[in-house]
Amino acid sequence: MDINKVKVLIYAVDNGSLLTAATKLGYTQAGLTHMMNSLESELGVVLLHRGKFGVRLTEEGERLMPLFKELVKASGKIETEVDLILKQKASMIRIAAVASVIRTWLPDVMRAFQKENPEISFEIKEGDDRLYQWFDEGRVDMCITTNLVKREDFEPLARDDFFAVLPPEYPWKEGELFPLHRIETEHFLFPYCASDLDVEQQLAGYHIKPNRQTTYVDDNSAISMVAKGFGISLMPDLVLQTCRDQIKIAPLDLPCYRNIGVIYKNGKNASAAVKKFASFLKKWNF
Repeated sequence: MDINKVKVLIYAVDNGSLLTAATKLGYTQAGLTHMMNSLESELGVVLLHRGKFGVRLTEEGERLMPLFKELVKASGKIETEVDLILKQKASMIRIAAVASVIRTWLPDVMRAFQKENPEISFEIKEGDDRLYQWFDEGRVDMCITTNLVKREDFEPLARDDFFAVLPPEYPWKEGELFPLHRIETEHFLFPYCASDLDVEQQLAGYHIKPNRQTTYVDDNSAISMVAKGFGISLMPDLVLQTCRDQIKIAPLDLPCYRNIGVIYKNGKNASAAVKKFASFLKKWNF
């Protein structure tokens, strides 16, 4: 049922005249008459008595008029709520990011951005290999992650160097470079997260095959295991910024790093808020 036809019906009845309603609403009388005929045909009942006196409701029209008014009122509420939803969506940025980014610089960037744009809010999701899926499915507006799958829409933001993570009693002196090939003979722990895949990609480039210990633990658990003397590991600086106690952190003798970057909706369907934050993010001094 076309809600506009119902609104016109109510207006015509309130004014007692199709001609008056047509004039005030900007229709021709023939056009408005056609609308009323169409509504009656759709419902299968006659709603109006028409004559020189103007228009008035039939018995059926009298019964239906309270419902018509409720329908118009509900329609108005729906339109108001939809407008609110669209405004909230336009001012909400849904971000998915790897844990190390969320734990380090992302809060600083969001806080600085909101100082300049207090009307814009954020929804944050932590993830790893699911981030691209969430983005492609439209569940998030932006992903901040590493470029493991080599996407063309990935824009680099910062380099995140890997370091050797060593037990406190490990024979290493401050300032020494840790030989990356040594992980082929040491017990080597892979955390079960996104940085695991980044490490594998880096080691493959050097044809290094680590003496891998089978573990299914996160970064913090792997660091705790290293601190207890159960092997060594490689982890990016962003992870280690919040987990430096009871371990030694050594720079490597070979370049080993991952690129942190962003993908985001950037087209006609992208909100102004997303584009604005992306621009702000790319100018940030990491």
